[in-house]
Amino acid sequence: MSEEDGEEVFWLYSYAQEYHLKEADLAAKMGAYDKNTLYQLFRGSYGVTSGGKPASWANVVKAIRSFKAVELEEMKKKRIGIIETEVKKTVFSACTAALNDGMPAFIYGVSQIGKTTALMEFQRLNNHGKTVYLRMGSGWTRPRLVRELALKFGNGVKATKCWALEDAIFGSLTRYNLLIIDEFHLALETSTDASAKAMMEFVREVYDRTGCGLVMSSTKVGLAGLEGGKNQLLFDQLRRRGVVRVVLPDVPPVRDINTIARSFDLPLPAGEVLAGIKQLVKTRGLGVFIKYLQKSYAVCRKAKTELSWDAYRKVVNGYLALGAMKSEY
Repeated sequence: MSEEDGEEVFWLYSYAQEYHLKEADLAAKMGAYDKNTLYQLFRGSYGVTSGGKPASWANVVKAIRSFKAVELEEMKKKRIGIIETEVKKTVFSACTAALNDGMPAFIYGVSQIGKTTALMEFQRLNNHGKTVYLRMGSGWTRPRLVRELALKFGNGVKATKCWALEDAIFGSLTRYNLLIIDEFHLALETSTDASAKAMMEFVREVYDRTGCGLVMSSTKVGLAGLEGGKNQLLFDQLRRRGVVRVVLPDVPPVRDINTIARSFDLPLPAGEVLAGIKQLVKTRGLGVFIKYLQKSYAVCRKAKTELSWDAYRKVVNGYLALGAMKSEY
């Protein structure tokens, strides 16, 4: 291994130590190697053949550099935590009601308004086995849903057959748990009608048999799929069990924009700046607004200048110019 490659491995080890990451946690975050590979890497036994000669380090160093590049960019961002937006407050209220009352809650809203961020934060604050968060995937079937949910219970579930996994899930959830299923509209728009019905019926059965609180969150595609059209009767049994039904506004209030501005130590926006932000969050959502602010913060930090609305506008205009580029051919 070259000295340069060794420095990359040492950076990864130092990173894991700084953030108190075990090999398994680091492997999950990198998504490139398993915990055993990292264990060998940090102890100098990675890639050693039976003859005592080390194998090529090229691929592992390449993976470290890719991970490092992303993490260094993340480190440039301002640590703002979870911002107390109206969406966050509403989502927390719905989750609390579902947990305390043991009832289903349905949350609908457009993309990039903070639903998922708020749900994941609620799960983090109400963890220790109490709250289970699951994000629905594209093209899932009932067996895939069962497997993914069973994985949330870690080593406590040893079964492999679908029926045994279902029984393990029923035995793991109780009246004192909250199950959050995010992006459940994907079951409606990326799966067959038969698969969608089977998944929703399984969710209903989990609720009926365990008595746990249940939160189902989706875009407004889910609203149309559950409460209207051809799926109205198909999912009526699950929908009718819902007590809390929240439809989040498409456009966040100005007070949310102001709250975000304060989180970045910026003065409250006004005039043309505020008008531009309102148009942005109307068409792209609060998530994009925060990403632009984070990029502006990183640019100013590198230049050793204070973050300002002028710096923000330069970043936004830069992205707009990039998107407007046209070929001359």
